[in-house]
Amino acid sequence: MSYLNQPRLTFSGRFQADPSTVNNDPRHFDNATFTPRFQEFSTQQSMNGWWNPTGTAIFRFTGCTIQQAIGAGGVDAADGAVGLSVGNSPDRPSGKLVDIDPDWQLASQLYGLSVSLRDPRTGDLVLLADLEPTPFRDLWFSRGGLKGDSGASAMWQSQLTNLRWRLDGVNSPVLKALAEASRGSGRLSVRLTVFSYQTSVKAPDFTYGTLVGAIGPVLPDEPASFVSGRRFMPTSAFQNPNLPANSCLAANGMTCFSGKVIGDALVVDFSNALPFGDDGTLAPLGDLRFAVLHDPDANEGAVLAEDRFTELGALDASDGSLMRASGIQTLPIPAAAKSLVNERPLALVLSGGAVPAGHGLVMMRETAHGRDLRVDALSFRLDPNAPDQNRRDVPLWATRYGLPLSGAPIAFQPLAPAPDDGDAPADASIGTTPTAAIPITNSPIGALAIEPQRVRTDAAGRATVRFQGPPEMGCPRRYIDGQLYAVAYNFADGDPIIQQTFDQVSVLVFSTFTASEHPTWEEVQPIWKQYANLYPVMSKGLFDFSIREVADANAHLLHFVLSKPTTDPDHMPVTRDLSAGKRAALLRYLESAMGRSAARDPQLVARFQGRCPFSGVAPSSPPEEVENKRIFNRLRSR
Repeated sequence: MSYLNQPRLTFSGRFQADPSTVNNDPRHFDNATFTPRFQEFSTQQSMNGWWNPTGTAIFRFTGCTIQQAIGAGGVDAADGAVGLSVGNSPDRPSGKLVDIDPDWQLASQLYGLSVSLRDPRTGDLVLLADLEPTPFRDLWFSRGGLKGDSGASAMWQSQLTNLRWRLDGVNSPVLKALAEASRGSGRLSVRLTVFSYQTSVKAPDFTYGTLVGAIGPVLPDEPASFVSGRRFMPTSAFQNPNLPANSCLAANGMTCFSGKVIGDALVVDFSNALPFGDDGTLAPLGDLRFAVLHDPDANEGAVLAEDRFTELGALDASDGSLMRASGIQTLPIPAAAKSLVNERPLALVLSGGAVPAGHGLVMMRETAHGRDLRVDALSFRLDPNAPDQNRRDVPLWATRYGLPLSGAPIAFQPLAPAPDDGDAPADASIGTTPTAAIPITNSPIGALAIEPQRVRTDAAGRATVRFQGPPEMGCPRRYIDGQLYAVAYNFADGDPIIQQTFDQVSVLVFSTFTASEHPTWEEVQPIWKQYANLYPVMSKGLFDFSIREVADANAHLLHFVLSKPTTDPDHMPVTRDLSAGKRAALLRYLESAMGRSAARDPQLVARFQGRCPFSGVAPSSPPEEVENKRIFNRLRSR
């Protein structure tokens, strides 16, 4: 949660996310039924390879700028950090956007992303850091402004590591305070919120969207991937019959968000919570005010007299606040509320309009009894092929009105086996729907061990649960490696809370894979073939490694990228979905091929080195100009 603390930098701009969508349909993993049409763009009649089959998987900043520097005295408009460019690594490829599995595309992770701060006038580097991989959270699809996936919004909260400061000659007290705050941990807290993403290939800003972010200090004993504090959570869709059940939306279209009482102020982050109108600007929400409810049982939709709540201040739901302050607002707690704020629920109360004079309508409030519960490892992989990678300790935090909740019983429950028909749509035309069987997840039951499955929080409101993969794992989904398990968790005292729609632990357990000491082409070809099918930007744009002669001739390049750690932007496969057993077999095969032939095409090496453009600081040219520079643009014209 530390990015809510001071010192803090806020920034905004654009981002590019260019995922390949061939693997969005799990049936495309079946080599036996894969057809070349699955590498083509979708049409009105056929999904084909969905909306971006030639994607490179890159994620990068573009045109992002520091908007505010907040120190001990508040916003300092004269601080030298204001106006710095927020960009990418000057000497590494772009970061990569990766799903944990085709059967769970709702917790995408960023790998190999570097974050840089530069002086735009001189190009001098001020800070270079690496983002620790983490899945996004609080994804919702009805923020508005654009339709379908383009109406989605989500946020990553993580930590910046490997900090490299160059502050000589920089007149920024806030940057120097951040550097000092990071001295012990070597880390900074960061939050990225993304929205208004363009998925239409015909649009000039295809694969671009809007980003707002914040950077702050890392504090001890705090979760890395979420704010452990006050959780505002819609519980009903009163007065709005058009909202679906369990939509995690309030009646005015807002969704959940979090805050924290820091000193004598409430600091909230609604960067991911406010809906947009059809024109792409924030929708008008009326006179909404933060308040402390005197009655802990006053629910959404309740109309309360003004003497039944204490106001803290108005919500600044302006576009300027979103883009300049990154949706972070600080509200001083008045004296009348200080005795209540740690014992009563916070809420957003609407006044004016149809609400009777002297009253307020509770539009959204904290979770029931002010309780919140979240895990700090929402999505990860386990691998029976590597015992040290076959378990994961998952920490959790429980709070009540923002304070540690001790002795709380927590239960983890794997979901029942179910087909992933949500990611396997049918085409409008006859005979073009993929024919592979739809995979069933969460099976076999009991293969994933959770130890203990019930746990109690300690005095700090914390507990740790171990997820353990089996010693051996088959291939229950047949043509997809391993199995995806979804695990729900909640309070186990008969009083559960409402959670964000996709707040569940998702775990991919790889299949056990063994190959001979000297793998043959027949053993490794199905692995190469599946990746060539699913990632045509490599197999068509660079070389088709599913052909033995091509793979052997380029064994040095393939060995180079397969040997990289998953956190490296050069890592292959870009999807990070290769088990240790399969990777070891491929490396042994390539080592044998390298011994047979050392030939490499120099032009191919040059093309490989340029395969991921924009490795430096993002250019300032508009998206339509940048789009024309993409190395595989020719594939999109086919």
